[in-house]
Amino acid sequence: MSSSDAAPASRRRSLRALVALLPAIALAACTVQPLYGTAPSGGAVASALTHVAIDQVDTRVAQQVRNRLIFLFYGGAGAPTAPAYRMRLTVTSSVAALGVTSVASAPSYSVTVAATYELTALATGAIALRATSRGSASYDRTNQAYANSRAELDAENRAAALVADDINTRLAAAAAQGTF
Repeated sequence: MSSSDAAPASRRRSLRALVALLPAIALAACTVQPLYGTAPSGGAVASALTHVAIDQVDTRVAQQVRNRLIFLFYGGAGAPTAPAYRMRLTVTSSVAALGVTSVASAPSYSVTVAATYELTALATGAIALRATSRGSASYDRTNQAYANSRAELDAENRAAALVADDINTRLAAAAAQGTF
């Protein structure tokens, strides 16, 4: 074996070692941390959410979203003792028929709840975060009026809970990144 044959073999070994190390290098660049754990700055995300005051709302579906957010932010304790941020909610809901049968009645419906929220810093008045969250839930209609109205209310409640959970997750992510 000549010295020229040994050079390509050593290059192949070096290349294989480099290819084997690439996933380790890529994973070393990842910074995975729990969402509700301690933030890099030392404050916990859950405690950041307890400083958000939620404005009063005027519709039943909006109240469902607000109640769920109060539970998620403060554990149902009511309101923050020292709010640093104010959240304004604008909630809308709509109902859409999902299918039409031969007798022109839709047996399945979908309720869509959309919440536009704005998080404002009380100290500066600056808007820290503004976004829209949407959630939908479906329900079936029958020939019983009470069952239909109750099914629609339940679907609205489910969609409102989805929206509130989405808002909570987005705010927790923003708090973990230090953007509010």
